[in-house]
Amino acid sequence: MTSPEIASLSWGQMKVKGSNTTYKDCKVWPGGSRTWDWRETGTEHSPGVQPADVKEVVEKGVQTLVIGRGMSEALKDGIQGAQLNLNC
Repeated sequence: MTSPEIASLSWGQMKVKGSNTTYKDCKVWPGGSRTWDWRETGTEHSPGVQPADVKEVVEKGVQTLVIGRGMSEALKDGIQGAQLNLNC
């Protein structure tokens, strides 16, 4: 099973094939997608993506992970150098 494709992307709007939802930010994994609410894990532009964000999609079966940095590339990679325990 593969992750859904991004159907369209523009500032503040992302559509995923197979979903009727228009996302501001989203997470996709094999067989699904959902809104990415940064408040759930404390994600902010800096320090950036949190280990819990990565762990969630890996547990859903992602084998290759692509982390977008946003339209202005303002989102930092907060997991760089972090020790991730992803024994899924």
